[in-house]
Amino acid sequence: MTQTLADARTAFVAAIKQDTPGTDLPRLVAVLDALIAWSSARPKLLSFRPPTGRGATIGFERVGSKTPFWSAQVTRGSGAKLEIHGKVGEALSDAERASVIETLNAHSREVLVDGDRLRIGFGALKNAAAQAAVLAVMEHLLADRDEPAASPAASSSAPPAAPGTE
Repeated sequence: MTQTLADARTAFVAAIKQDTPGTDLPRLVAVLDALIAWSSARPKLLSFRPPTGRGATIGFERVGSKTPFWSAQVTRGSGAKLEIHGKVGEALSDAERASVIETLNAHSREVLVDGDRLRIGFGALKNAAAQAAVLAVMEHLLADRDEPAASPAASSSAPPAAPGTE
């Protein structure tokens, strides 16, 4: 079954409603919407990944791959959580993984240790500073893969290539 981003969002919000008090619901939905907006703003790098299993999940993958860059899932009793998958086809380096864990631990009550999945609850991401820090980590992981192939002339200040010359 192919599912659109709008359908996946609707199912995810419905799952959040089952476990969340009314006053927190808009803030948790805002976290989801921020993740979707951040990802959707990078259409050349990320694309929506239709859910493959049961339950309320949503996520994005690197364009041209079939593996997730990030995903979020609602688990009954423990709420919605974001999981950062990072790179495609290779594991994060020890330094990258340690940096991600440090960032997630700085903003969450649940402490991750080496070997844990890189997850953080939406409750922690309601905080603007936590959300900004996690999105910055994701931006770094996303850019890290693309920058080595880019030449210095391909910086953001360079004019775009003429159509048909790419």
